[in-house]
Amino acid sequence: MKRLVVDLDDTLTVSDPERSYRDKEPNWPLVEKLRDYKADGFEIVINTARNMRTYQNSVGKINANTLPVIIDWLRAHDIPFDEIYVGKAWCGLDGFYVDDKAIRPREFLKLSLPEIHALLEADK
Repeated sequence: MKRLVVDLDDTLTVSDPERSYRDKEPNWPLVEKLRDYKADGFEIVINTARNMRTYQNSVGKINANTLPVIIDWLRAHDIPFDEIYVGKAWCGLDGFYVDDKAIRPREFLKLSLPEIHALLEADK
């Protein structure tokens, strides 16, 4: 299975605290790379913690209020996706995520698929 799981905020979007979620600017270089992977047969999954703090981890409220905004934004910018998962645990302002299959957005932009595989393999 060829599948990419991609974060939304500050990965697919450009960080700008002055803009609402609806008005966030896409990270165009990353979007273009996603389109390339989609054309190469990858499924694109969006996985986001958006509004987990706001709605105190209520995935039902996020589904009702946040998910429609996300879908509209993705479609408005022609960003490919096959699935969306909301409710990713929010790591807080001082925390971070640890994952053996993760790469940074800058690595995704810079590296080829074989280079990404080599990077992930090197950490095993």
